[in-house]
Amino acid sequence: MSEVVMPEVLDALSKIGGQWELGESVWRVWGWILLHSCPVSQKEIEEGTGYSSGLITINVQKLKMANMINETSMGGDKRYFVNTSLTDAFGTFSRRFFEDNIKPVIALLSENMDKIENAKVKNTCCELINEYEKLNPMVLVFSSIIEDINTRAITGEEMRERNGIVDFTGAFRNSIADLNYGSKVVFTGSVAVCTPFIELLAYTVRDRGFKMLYVPRADANEARRIKEIEHIGYSVVDEKADPKNPDAIVVLGGLALPKFGCSPEDVTRLIEELSGEKKPKVIGVGFMNIFERAGWDKKLKFDTLIDEAVVK
Repeated sequence: MSEVVMPEVLDALSKIGGQWELGESVWRVWGWILLHSCPVSQKEIEEGTGYSSGLITINVQKLKMANMINETSMGGDKRYFVNTSLTDAFGTFSRRFFEDNIKPVIALLSENMDKIENAKVKNTCCELINEYEKLNPMVLVFSSIIEDINTRAITGEEMRERNGIVDFTGAFRNSIADLNYGSKVVFTGSVAVCTPFIELLAYTVRDRGFKMLYVPRADANEARRIKEIEHIGYSVVDEKADPKNPDAIVVLGGLALPKFGCSPEDVTRLIEELSGEKKPKVIGVGFMNIFERAGWDKKLKFDTLIDEAVVK
């Protein structure tokens, strides 16, 4: 982006911040991070915005709490990049604004209603409390809508009408947009057949700081780490790891292929074996309706099912 356009964008974002809780400086910092193609350090943000080290530290913390940026480590240095899931960030910010600003005021009014002697003032306070009771379920519904948007994947039919591999990887990225930075993601697929696709999907979410593992043929004892190899990409390495308590389990369609895979009951057992107190999100990733043709869509409880067509 040109040096002429950048100040205009930052000024526009600052105006938005002036009308919202986070403030002008926070939005300007977010905008500065947004307009850079790679994760940036705090020192770079200081030099780019002209803000002091202390102010940048405060702003970065606010942005992290609002889920508007993510943090990664590069060469031992903390770097920051924009969380591109605007729906997730907006939903988080809206809930925090309601919980941190409106709810405490209503609670304070409710606790002191018996101390208000003026009838008109008391009536006004009662109306405010009633409005809060109406607003509370609306916020919950809104949060559910945001979560649904974040977890919704593009269907196979939609995928066939678009751009192949780009939309395939984009659908996967969208399917885990609701996971927190640094979550554990376990892939399970058939030996050799699914491995390249798993490595591709791992690369797709390289900016999320996920701890990623591969479990071949739903055998938890054979779990291996997925790591980034410089100048190569993401690869399954011969390093065992503990796949238990994942935030998401990604089931590849190769497991539903005769001779290459396993039974759906094996995958169900794997999910039960790995699950902790929190049930992991289960995502199916396949080609040419393999899960449907094999009847797995009726035997496994997928939270999201992504299917891609292979077109000549």
